[in-house]
Order: sequence, then C-alpha cells, then structure tokens
Amino acid sequence: MYRYIIKRLLMVIPVLLSVAFIIYAIMDVAEGDPVYSVVSADASEEEIAAQREAMGLNGSLVERYFRYVKGMLTGDLGKSYVSKRDVMQTYLTRLPNTLMLSFVTMIVALGISIPLGIIAAVNQNSIKDTVSMIMALLGLSMPNFWLGLLLIIVFSLKLGWLPSGGYEDGIRSIILPAFTIGAGLAAFMTRSTRSSMLDVIRQDYLRMARAKGVPERKIIRKHALRNALIPIITVFGVQFSNVLGGSVLAETVFAWPGVGRLVVDAIDQRDIPTVTGALVMTTMLVTIVNLLIDIVYAYVDPRIKSQYVK
Repeated sequence: MYRYIIKRLLMVIPVLLSVAFIIYAIMDVAEGDPVYSVVSADASEEEIAAQREAMGLNGSLVERYFRYVKGMLTGDLGKSYVSKRDVMQTYLTRLPNTLMLSFVTMIVALGISIPLGIIAAVNQNSIKDTVSMIMALLGLSMPNFWLGLLLIIVFSLKLGWLPSGGYEDGIRSIILPAFTIGAGLAAFMTRSTRSSMLDVIRQDYLRMARAKGVPERKIIRKHALRNALIPIITVFGVQFSNVLGGSVLAETVFAWPGVGRLVVDAIDQRDIPTVTGALVMTTMLVTIVNLLIDIVYAYVDPRIKSQYVK
C-alpha cells in the first residue's frame, strides 16, 4: 500500500511539469503583451525593455519555462504582474473559499443523490422511480449560471432570505452557490447511484438475505449500498475534482472569491505567473484528491486492498 502511495506521489512530478509547460506555451501564443498592462501609455522603448527584464519575459519560451521550474522547485511561484503579490500567498488566500464551497457543494449533492438513487432503484419502474429520474434530468438540463441567476431572483431579490453574492454573511453566503453547483452534480450522481444499486440488488446473496428474514432496510443499507459504493465513490471523486478546479461560473455569478475566479481574472489580465501558479497548485490538489479516493477504495472493498498489498 505504501509503495503504491509513493509511486502515485512521484507521478505528480511529471504531471506538474507538463501542466506548467502547456500553460506557458498557451499564454505565450495568446494575443497581447503583458508588459503593456503595467507600463504607462507613453513609455519609451528603454522603459518597456527594462520592464520586460524585470518581469522575467526576456529570453525564449524554453528559457523562461526552466527559470519558472527552478523557482517552483523551491516553492516560489513568482509574483503577480498586476498586484505584485506573491502568487503562492494569493492562491492560499483564495483556496479556503474554494475548499469550503467544494465541501458544502458535495454535501448537498450527496444528500440529494444517494437517497433519490436508492429510492429509484428499490422502486424500479414505479412512480417514485419516474419522479426521481425526471428530477435528475431537470438537474442535468439546467445550466449553472441560469440556475444561479434564478435562485438570486427568487431568494435574494423577491424573498430577501439569502445574500445575492459575496462571502461576508458567513454560512448564509454559501447556500445559493453550493446549491447551484450541487444541483447538477446531484442529478448526475443520482443516475449513477440508481444504476449501481440496480446491479447489486439483483445479486443472489441479497435474495439469500431476504430468504433468511433480514429486514429490507438492513439489506439495502448494510449489504446493497456498501457493495454499490465503488462506482459511487468514483463519480464522487471525479465530481469533487471538477468542483475544485471548475466552479468558475458559480463563483462569477455569486462574486465568490475562489480559485476559479482568480484564474479567469488573471487570464483576462495576461497575468502569467498567477495563471500558471494557480493551475499548477490546483493540479496538485486534484491529484491528491484522486489518490485519497483510491485509498478509500481499499477500505471499502477488501479485494482492492489485496491488490495494493501485492
């Protein structure tokens, strides 16, 4: 098990190096020069050249990339071209907001999807199954930005129950963005839970448990759900990783100061150190999340744990 964990952690290194190079290459071919976002409109050629030297933009793409990698290995992700702040500090300032939003979003998604998926599977082809799948279809069909705006109109402007954006109101501020993102995830996970449960509840050992007189609730909770967890955990890990790195629309609609909004603003401003540093750190975070999901597999299913031991 430990060998597997160490192997996965070592695999992060080439992934991070590749991500950093791809970002550098994309930002290098993008239109516009970041220098002109810093210098004044009447700056001379000498001032522009000096500013380019100060920003580390001199030299070829490969030379700049290796300078960045050298700093990255020592924990230095550079300084923002716009704010002049350290990128690592800026990222760590925004990260707690994104983590908070991600955790609450997944709690909302799990709280909706697991019960609905179980109800739909246990009552297959019934009215409960139909209603659950219609709700899941609606959740998949609604774009995040549209649902977010609709929730703001209803709960903020009309009813005045919740704030329309920001994070100054504590837990009340996170309810609308978390439900906006969680609704789509819950819809996808409901369908996955139903499919996984249907595969399990047809197994012979559950028929044997029923023949022995085991209560149906205990069969579903203790036997069926546990054996259906592997696909559910897989979907959970993928969706959680997506939320960590891709809540841009919700963060923009609700003015939530997270990592996704930081990256979008940095791209607009051609702030290469901020874009590269934020995406490299997010890649590392997503890789760690995927590793934790693999470890959870081992504790849920002893068969997988035996493969790790080998």
